[in-house]
Amino acid sequence: MRAEFKILTHLNENCLHLKLVGNFDCVSARHLIGLLRRYVQKVSTVIIHTSSVTRIPFAQDEFRNALLSLQKQPVRFIFTGEHASLFC
Repeated sequence: MRAEFKILTHLNENCLHLKLVGNFDCVSARHLIGLLRRYVQKVSTVIIHTSSVTRIPFAQDEFRNALLSLQKQPVRFIFTGEHASLFC
């Protein structure tokens, strides 16, 4: 993951909050998917905040494809922020 991107995490009982900050590229997408895979069995809801994403160069397709397999798990994904529609 490059210095231009980070994921701030907050776990609140059965809810994982992820705030995406910076440029969301393919490396960032893979890091986010890896993080989701670690938590998908442990929480009931994942809220991904996208307002602090500054640039999304083609990475949303890679993320969406991986998200399809994660959505088979009993977890609800919620996307918030001005870039939410690009992720789901």
